[in-house]
Amino acid sequence: MSTHRHDASSISNVSSSSIVQIAFNSNPTPHHCGYCNTDGSCSAGIVASKMLVDDYLLLMDRGWRKCGTYYYKSLMDKTCCPLYTIRCDANNFELSRSQRRVIQTMNRFINENIKPGEHINVSSEPQTSASSTPSITNKQKKTKSTSIQSKRTTNKFNNNKINLNEWIKTQPNTNAIQLIRHILTNDTPPSDELLNRLRSRQKRWYKKLLKLKTQNKLSFETDINLLIKRFDRMKTNSIRSLEQMLQFNDKPKNKFECRLVRSYPTSEEFLCTLKDSHSIYERYQMAIHGDGKSECSFSQFKRFLCQSSLEKDCSRIPSAKIPSCGYGCFHLQYYLNGKIIACSVIDILPGGVSSVYFYYEPDLGFLKLGVYSALKEIELTRRLAREIPDIKHYYLGFYVHTCVKMRYKGQYKPSYLLCPETYTWHRIEKCIPLLNTHKYVRFESDLSKVDENEENNTEQLKLRVGHQIKTPLQLQAIDKHYYAYMLNLFKTFAKFAGRICANRIIIDLN
Repeated sequence: MSTHRHDASSISNVSSSSIVQIAFNSNPTPHHCGYCNTDGSCSAGIVASKMLVDDYLLLMDRGWRKCGTYYYKSLMDKTCCPLYTIRCDANNFELSRSQRRVIQTMNRFINENIKPGEHINVSSEPQTSASSTPSITNKQKKTKSTSIQSKRTTNKFNNNKINLNEWIKTQPNTNAIQLIRHILTNDTPPSDELLNRLRSRQKRWYKKLLKLKTQNKLSFETDINLLIKRFDRMKTNSIRSLEQMLQFNDKPKNKFECRLVRSYPTSEEFLCTLKDSHSIYERYQMAIHGDGKSECSFSQFKRFLCQSSLEKDCSRIPSAKIPSCGYGCFHLQYYLNGKIIACSVIDILPGGVSSVYFYYEPDLGFLKLGVYSALKEIELTRRLAREIPDIKHYYLGFYVHTCVKMRYKGQYKPSYLLCPETYTWHRIEKCIPLLNTHKYVRFESDLSKVDENEENNTEQLKLRVGHQIKTPLQLQAIDKHYYAYMLNLFKTFAKFAGRICANRIIIDLN
């Protein structure tokens, strides 16, 4: 048995420690679930009067999330809707086709003030005059000429048939050649390792290749050459990056800007915008979520999205690893022509950016601001990563596979889900087939692997009793009945928090 002790002098450590109170029972009662509207939700929670950013990051990587000053963890094997922590590798983020369309819609609106479905009318009168005839004639001539040229080119290569199996052997071992070779020689799909190296466009190119094979069109060298050229155009350096796509014109018709303001501790800029921000939140909650006015009051707004216990300073983090904006709680405010139209509530942590909530002006729903804001948050994460390389992950909260409306989070790729037993990260593409079969899943396939950070020993816990820091054994000596009552809670907290957090977070028993 350990003889490690915390005496009264340890109280000096309180200023540099997270302080929490246990807010769950040893046998928790299921409560209302917002995802399936049943009484099957089951979780454990703590209330933090003070939480350091590095401690919260460790807790998030063990399935915890926060709401105000309350931190909670789903009891995955008991709850009706398991909440799997999901994060995106921001530095390697790949824009999907639908996400590009959202950016294009926003750019069109900001640059030209054109809403989806609207078109620029050069003239209100239809162009039916004789002056339009030459243009149409020239277009027809050009089309005809192109058609003839294409036909000549096809005839030219039709006379040069080759054996693809022989031709493919002489080509360099690029991703495109590997896929073609695989299609020609195998009926099974290529390895996951090969497919994971491809971008989304290249994967669609591969599907087109399969279709050409079924149509017996992979029989001439010209076909292969054209396909190779198309594949090469899809490489990373030929596709506009997220940062490039999010840029507007030099002189847009609308003015759009983002401002990152600290919400806790409250900054002066945050206080100045609090009333307008709440007004947007109120309209959003009532229009999108059907809340009554009393359910989105100013006090509820502050409690939900403004109050926090997440400290901006942490003595354990060297100054060289702190970004210029600092760590902690922020609101990323979106302005259109000088007025707030939306807000991302985020936490900036030593390992990444955590998305907490997002609300927007309902009248601007046509801009798909929910998707656009996530892309802006990923852009912010990437910008911070260039300053502090450790800030590289974008946490989207919980992925709830049992709730169809929450599956959209898996569209930000590459994304990873947290295994609820080993706390290791796994590509979401491999997790989804398992979740389609069972709602609770261990993603780690190696059954011998365990939680390396699990803490089963409660003797090292730090308990604040009065003005002193004590161990559970010292508490037992003071009040053995209270110790017996709290012991199971201590064990559960230590297991869920993990060895590192359990041994440095102070549990306030006052």
